Amino acid sequence: DLIIERADGYPTYNFAVVVDDAQMGITHVIRGDDHVNNTPRQILLYQALGYAVPEFGHVPMILGADKARLSKRHGATSVMAYKDMGYLPEALVNYLVRLGWSHGDQEIFSLAELVALFDLDAVGRSAAVFNPEKLLWLNQHYLRSCPTGRLVEDLKPFWEARGYPVTDDGFSARVASDLKSRAKTLVELADSADFYFAD
Repeated sequence: DLIIERADGYPTYNFAVVVDDAQMGITHVIRGDDHVNNTPRQILLYQALGYAVPEFGHVPMILGADKARLSKRHGATSVMAYKDMGYLPEALVNYLVRLGWSHGDQEIFSLAELVALFDLDAVGRSAAVFNPEKLLWLNQHYLRSCPTGRLVEDLKPFWEARGYPVTDDGFSARVASDLKSRAKTLVELADSADFYFAD
């Protein structure tokens, strides 16, 4: 029998996720293929509780360079940590969508293009390998094309963390504009600006 509640009174993952998704009105569940074994159990729970059963899709896992499941030892980390490391959100989104999905030979997509072009049927059947160098390359592209005003706003926390004054947006814009073609991350750009701010 499927256990839905532990001895301590807490629900199991399979039970909790069904109730949570049903109450949020989730219609499609797209997740890693490591959850394939949970799907039949969850379908039975949806049916037993009288909930509509969502559409399920399972995509291959992301692997590290050694072809093992991506983990913290490979550098896998939270999305917020990538922000702290100076990655732009559009670079991270572009990179993650392209892991296991393709649209011809195109590598760089705007968010509008991704929304228009993405099709679950185009997701590959084999696991994708996380490549930090490719993510850096994409981030560098987005840094170079980032409007200077927005770049200054994104850079302010990094400059302020280094104790640099960022009160003059005009000066900061010139600094960002001068350096953005040589940096791969906001951290690298902020570090390379030392000579503009230090006595």
